[in-house]
Amino acid sequence: MEEVRLQKYLASQGIASRRTCEEYILNGLVKVNDKTVYELGTKIDPEKDTVTFKNKVVNNIRNDKVYILLNKPIGYVTTAKDQFNRDTVLDLIKINKRIVPVGRLDMYTSGALILTNDGDFVYKVTHPKYEITKTYTVTLTGEIKEEDIEKLRKRSRNR
Repeated sequence: MEEVRLQKYLASQGIASRRTCEEYILNGLVKVNDKTVYELGTKIDPEKDTVTFKNKVVNNIRNDKVYILLNKPIGYVTTAKDQFNRDTVLDLIKINKRIVPVGRLDMYTSGALILTNDGDFVYKVTHPKYEITKTYTVTLTGEIKEEDIEKLRKRSRNR
């Protein structure tokens, strides 16, 4: 197996997000071959190196990619963990892998949402530099006025 950055490896093993794994490294919670690592970008060979997190060995588990297309119902928050303890889209999925939603839908919105453990996919679909066009179909209750439509047009042009 080729060498990978330590924080990417930890994230691929379900420890936490890549950014959170970076914090763990900076805080001295990660060791490689019994030596505490503080430097981001440290490369490891998962087949040869022993990685520990909080003094527990991180087993090198092959991480198959998971992609779930969920029809998100109204009333669920599109996040992995909610600070207000509301129901999240992850409460709807029973899986033993760390997955995250790709993008966002408002709590009071329903629709198609992708959940995955493929961080590279999430990045390519959501980062503005890739200029992925997203189309939304909206159904409203009641009438919408022309002035409301114009406000939406102005708002979308400013993004």
